[in-house]
Amino acid sequence: MCRMNEETQKPTVLSLSREHNPTQYEERMRIQKAGGNVRDGRVLGVLEVSRSLGDGQFKRCGVINIPDVKRCPLTDNDRFVLLACDGLFKAFSAEEAVNFILSQVQDESAQAEEDPGDMDTSYESACHRLANEAVRRGAADNVTILIVQIQH
Repeated sequence: MCRMNEETQKPTVLSLSREHNPTQYEERMRIQKAGGNVRDGRVLGVLEVSRSLGDGQFKRCGVINIPDVKRCPLTDNDRFVLLACDGLFKAFSAEEAVNFILSQVQDESAQAEEDPGDMDTSYESACHRLANEAVRRGAADNVTILIVQIQH
């Protein structure tokens, strides 16, 4: 989540989840308990994540679809939530992605002065540009991105 600092007006990134990686101890233990294994940092030597909505063939090996998330009360300084799969984060850190989105939204807002209230298209455009930039930077994995604008 992107939260703006009141004093500096710079973004702070609040992580509302953690990486679901099979090399993390708790994740590896769950996978092994279910009869799977972790080889070369991947479930069965193939899948790089330990939690997934898809990848049905790995569910019998301990891959689950329940994310590890945190609750966070919203404030007036919150701008958006970025939901993305691991493909984005092969090319961007969370901070880089948030700064990229903010720069795109601010650029579009400055150009569309006739209708500054229409932020939906700005965020939609930022979402497309972020995905394209991740692919341009070499992300070869799935790059799925959703930006949820927080309106007050």
